[in-house]
Amino acid sequence: METMRRFLALTPVALGVTAVAYVIYYAYVIADFSGSIASGAGSTLVVALVGPAVVLTAVLIAVGLLRLMRVSNAWAALGLGLGLVAVVLWASSPSIGGGEWGMLIYEVAIGVQLPTWLTFAVGLLVGDLRDRAARNRAGRTAPMATSGDL
Repeated sequence: METMRRFLALTPVALGVTAVAYVIYYAYVIADFSGSIASGAGSTLVVALVGPAVVLTAVLIAVGLLRLMRVSNAWAALGLGLGLVAVVLWASSPSIGGGEWGMLIYEVAIGVQLPTWLTFAVGLLVGDLRDRAARNRAGRTAPMATSGDL
């Protein structure tokens, strides 16, 4: 349950990071060709919301699969989720639409998910470092036994 809670706590941050990254990408790459940012803002935000939803779904499926094996490691869930998404994208890439449109959809799917994966990884790393620092502080502040105490 703790592993699932960690990912659910990181999801709003990942959603924000992904939305900002994709809107910036849209503004500089796509809007330069079409001329107006406002014309596609709604669809841009929907695409930016789909990335974190796919990643969170894959990670929660991975948490469930790992729970069956009695593993409760957030890093293992993140890795397995990434593997699941990679396999699904690889298996479906030729059948997405064929030709250039299929590759464009494939690249956008990867590009939209990338900030979410990075946000989850950085969030887990920061949480682990914070927990380690708290354990080190607690170990240093604990009174040490002296020979007179024994």
